[in-house]
Amino acid sequence: MDSGGRNDRRQSQHAATMLVFGDVNLGRTVGQKILSDEIDYPFQKISLEPHSVDIVFGNLESQLSDQDGETQDPGHNMIFTGPPNGAKALASFGFTHVSTANNHAFDYGKEALFETLDHLDDEGIAHVGTTRSVEGLYQPLVFERGGIRFALFAVTDLMNFKNGWHDFVAVTDTGKLFPALREAASLVDVVVVSFHGGEEYGDGPSSRVKNFAEDCVRQGAKVFLGHHPHVAYGIQEMNGCYIFHSLGNFVFYQPQLFWTQVSVCAELRFEKNDSTTTVASVECIPLSVGYQPSLLSDSTIARQLQHRVQSLSNIPITWTTRGHLN
Repeated sequence: MDSGGRNDRRQSQHAATMLVFGDVNLGRTVGQKILSDEIDYPFQKISLEPHSVDIVFGNLESQLSDQDGETQDPGHNMIFTGPPNGAKALASFGFTHVSTANNHAFDYGKEALFETLDHLDDEGIAHVGTTRSVEGLYQPLVFERGGIRFALFAVTDLMNFKNGWHDFVAVTDTGKLFPALREAASLVDVVVVSFHGGEEYGDGPSSRVKNFAEDCVRQGAKVFLGHHPHVAYGIQEMNGCYIFHSLGNFVFYQPQLFWTQVSVCAELRFEKNDSTTTVASVECIPLSVGYQPSLLSDSTIARQLQHRVQSLSNIPITWTTRGHLN
């Protein structure tokens, strides 16, 4: 038994961990808190063990721009932005990578988008899904962690505006995305796709979204991360690849529905030996989410959340109460 264990460890030469979260909105009330120098306000009730995870990913569903103190359009509550120091808040928590491809990517226009990318760059947070030039729209982020090479894509199926954004926000154009996925899969160990789309507050993913996710896997994605419904869905395993149809909310205050106030983050462990890279484990952590997310301490509500996620999954879900979070 001991000899076999040592042999397994020798074969698993490289490993990396990835923690994935849902939607992060640093506008509206959270943005006002950050503007008043409470930079760490959204993460005061939750923290990440330092240096415990190689990749920390979330969907940044707000721009980060200076609008003279405004964090929400006075005439439309669906138009909002986080302030510049939102990037510092993300970095302070430990985010290493974010998607900026979503329906709020252009809320305050092109210059605010470019400013967002500048602020993320200043804090060393890698971003994908929006770009300063059309040539880079479907180029993935390529990086290495723990001896494993990753390629990260992000696309959105939705936008708040009809015009002006097409050269700067990557959408679900399969004619452009799928060739890029295939090329990346031939060059790296793990391809990850972040997708923003589907029905808000739904009971589960639509057949159209399921088909798109499965097509991404067929084109080479090993992990598919869904966003926008604002509620947690299940996990679908497909030939050793993993589809998270919706990770729900993280920093996003939507008290009108029960399921928008609880969600999950997932910890994935990747292992690479001489011939292949696998998703060695997936664990889910239940969260209470809103202005200030925290670990979900109410055991009754946690069981309800676990039942919902499990009922929408095709594999048994492994749960942990905190993982690398405090």
